[in-house]
Amino acid sequence: MPVRLVAADDWRPSSMTERRLLELEREGLLHHRTSLSSLEWIAPPADHREPRPPKGYVVSFAKFHRHGVELQHFSPNAITITTVFAAVCEGYLGMMPHWELWLHLYRGELFNAPTGTTGVRKPVRAGCLNLVLKTGKTERPCEYIPVGLSPNHAGWDSQWFYLRNDDDLLPAYTGCVITERPENWTYGVIQAHQSRLDPLLDAMKKLCLEGLTAALILSAIHHRRVLPLMSRPLRMDEMAPSVSSRDLEACRMSNEAPADDEVAARVRAAIASDFKPEHVNGRD
Repeated sequence: MPVRLVAADDWRPSSMTERRLLELEREGLLHHRTSLSSLEWIAPPADHREPRPPKGYVVSFAKFHRHGVELQHFSPNAITITTVFAAVCEGYLGMMPHWELWLHLYRGELFNAPTGTTGVRKPVRAGCLNLVLKTGKTERPCEYIPVGLSPNHAGWDSQWFYLRNDDDLLPAYTGCVITERPENWTYGVIQAHQSRLDPLLDAMKKLCLEGLTAALILSAIHHRRVLPLMSRPLRMDEMAPSVSSRDLEACRMSNEAPADDEVAARVRAAIASDFKPEHVNGRD
């Protein structure tokens, strides 16, 4: 049955206050505000019923800062997937995130919310992009590590605020609502380049068979205080004791590692996992 789209709902009012954003800052998930003339982040004023970011700022969500990106069309699970992929490339394959490997593994799907009426759905203003692994178990077993995604992100779309967009590296906020899946969300690797991926796919199969999981990767990220999707002077695999302390600190979001209980709670919030404090890895 064809699906009919109706108008998107209005934005949910933001629940993010300065106090809640300061809590994220204390957790090492937001940069400390260092300049009164150009604040790193801003809590939305009470009269902003929908996003109206100041010039030079974009809209971000608290949920995203468990992983470090600020694009409102991503769903929380899409952020988790992207974070894990970046960490696998840097921390385990020893390279920057590989675009053709990404195209080989994932495609984008458009999410439209149900309305309660059969055959009628509505676009969403935040979280319309879901990422789907192309490599199904029956087609390419063990080609990528298991990423069991959390089914519960209730209320995340009301946790928006304004984040400074340094050097305009992120797309400017326009408020556009995506109603049709863009063609490039399903692009793959051109056939002539496919063989280039074989060494990487072999390495990932080995990691998978040796027991590497998304939960272990996320625990290492949080324990090392690194946001994989944030610009840094060092890749994760380069963060060794032999490098300068200045470069190491520039890669970290806080001076002290979170407690194992806190790391385990963050992992459980991101993925479907019975992850316990004693499983935390990545200790310095």
